[in-house]
Amino acid sequence: MLVPVGHRVVIRQERLEDLDPAYKKMTELGFAIPETDDKKREQLGYDKGRLVAVGPGAFREFNASQGLTEPWAVVGDLVAFAKYSGKNIIDPDNNEVYMVLNDEDIVCVIKETK
Repeated sequence: MLVPVGHRVVIRQERLEDLDPAYKKMTELGFAIPETDDKKREQLGYDKGRLVAVGPGAFREFNASQGLTEPWAVVGDLVAFAKYSGKNIIDPDNNEVYMVLNDEDIVCVIKETK
């Protein structure tokens, strides 16, 4: 289990397989080219994901300076983050890769309309 500290948050990035059906089919057939993976991720905006954990100091500094009482993002929100921010961390419990980044690197909350 990853527990963010300070003003950091943990995000589960969207998986490339979920974003691109052609890529999913290609990997199911056993075809994977690392260079293609990187290009696909870039094209599909692989800079968003689900907020899964929030550190105890996250969103507080900005909120205090703006007079806000509620954080702008909560666990479960789909968020976009700065492209070159954060660090990938592997959760030892499930071997999934998560992104740990500063709260201010979240650039927007993506509201899903159905």
